[in-house]
Amino acid sequence: MLNLIISNNMNYFVFALGVILLLITATDLINTSLSVRGAGYITKRLSKTIWAVLLAIQKKTGSAKPLELGGAFILVAILINWLLLIWISASLLFISQPDSLMNVETNSPTTIIDKIFYTGYTLSTLGLGDIEPDGSFWDILTAILSFSGLILISIAITYLIPVVSAEIIKRRISVYITTLGCLVEDILMNHWNGKNFKELEQPFISLTGSIILHAQNHKAYSVLHFFHSSDKKEAFVLNLTNLDEVLTTLLHAIPEAQQPSFNVLMGLRRAITSYLVTLPEAFITPGVEDPPLPELAALETNGILLIPGETADLAYEKIKLRRRLLLSLIKDDGWEWNDLQAGSYNHEMIFTSK
Repeated sequence: MLNLIISNNMNYFVFALGVILLLITATDLINTSLSVRGAGYITKRLSKTIWAVLLAIQKKTGSAKPLELGGAFILVAILINWLLLIWISASLLFISQPDSLMNVETNSPTTIIDKIFYTGYTLSTLGLGDIEPDGSFWDILTAILSFSGLILISIAITYLIPVVSAEIIKRRISVYITTLGCLVEDILMNHWNGKNFKELEQPFISLTGSIILHAQNHKAYSVLHFFHSSDKKEAFVLNLTNLDEVLTTLLHAIPEAQQPSFNVLMGLRRAITSYLVTLPEAFITPGVEDPPLPELAALETNGILLIPGETADLAYEKIKLRRRLLLSLIKDDGWEWNDLQAGSYNHEMIFTSK
């Protein structure tokens, strides 16, 4: 029978504090990396706090470099946070009893610093030869911590790879949208055949599946929200907003006879909505400011009929919360609504000589 007797001089408060902190950390780690519900409580708030600081730096300096590094920095911060919390909680378990660990060379109890070092070495699976657990209970706890360190490394690797893959998918969607056009008017004019906008049906069908996939990725890996690109072709929030504004224009400002298939329009609209409903997890909610209505004068100039202004304005009023949410999304990514009107992007290959 294993001797699991713990000395009477144990500090049960410190031991309980270590157990609670360990359980909280494990819950956060599991909810973040092994579930499809997004980040855990600690990770979610840590990520948002770091991003808020990076946004403040970007606004003060005018440089987008902090935001470009934000996603990778937050990922590393999440992993370090898990490691530190597990290290601290495990150290508290050993610190709770003075003679939980013994110095082999002096055959005497270890200090608090010794226990912290021992815990770190155990979590790294390296081990520390001159310090040993004193008793079966601490032997078993050491083995559990060693396995925990191995599991933490494995989870870190398995969490990083799909996040990077999902970020590539997000940027691919963004670039694909820019191939349709870079402004609301551009996209519509590029696919006007003189009678209607039926040419938009095929790209809309392609985008529907891709955006649904990204919405699920964003729900499972909310850290995706903090990957920023200063290249507007890859700036997902800008191009997705332009795409949603195109749908809004088609649904509410273009006569039904000129629209693409209603089912195609609503399929893509619902796909974008499936992404937007994940934004509250990243603490993004509709603001109080209404973004300006899209400029459609070029459409009328080219003979495209538009629904009368008052009727269209009423329709826009019904979806103002959606457009306010898009504005909040743009600002949270370090952009402004005016950046949607940045003009055309160069898709040509450009080589520079060295």
